[in-house]
Amino acid sequence: MILKSKFKQEITEKINARNLEVKRTVQEVIKKYENISVVAKKEISFHNRESNKTGGGPPPPELSGSTKMVQDTIGADSPVLAGISGAEPEEQHNTELSQQSPEKQLQHQQSANSTPNQPAVKTMQIQSSIATREEVLELQREVLQLQKTKLQLEIEKLKKEKKNQDLYNFILNNKLLQLQSEGKVTIAEIDE
Repeated sequence: MILKSKFKQEITEKINARNLEVKRTVQEVIKKYENISVVAKKEISFHNRESNKTGGGPPPPELSGSTKMVQDTIGADSPVLAGISGAEPEEQHNTELSQQSPEKQLQHQQSANSTPNQPAVKTMQIQSSIATREEVLELQREVLQLQKTKLQLEIEKLKKEKKNQDLYNFILNNKLLQLQSEGKVTIAEIDE
């Protein structure tokens, strides 16, 4: 548990080191990552539903870069993203809006919130959306890099543990041979 907390703290520190204007807490970074994952899961779910439809029609939209990154991190075949085969969702979303991609839903929401007298607000929302997407991608890159570093450290740790175990076995073997040569220990073969 302490290792997880330390790892989360390291991720937060690296994120804050890259962004001098906004400092986030560990809880904020965790929440941000959870939000990114939720959006990615929705987009993947929509993409899978559209891909499985019959009757032709245009192909579903490509997954966004951030969603692809989440999919690569968690694994495309993971039940977290792919769902459990044979299971039916609790409720079907039959409205036209719920059948749209997350990008289309965002555009619909932005157009519903803007009026002809507020073009600057709509432009700011779109720019904010782009900045947020770039922040998400950057956070995901940092998380992936930290996960890679963690795995490399674990590999190094295991190599050192194996080396220590080999050395310990060597020392024990030499001690056994020494005791045997002094006649203090005899080694009997066991018939199986």
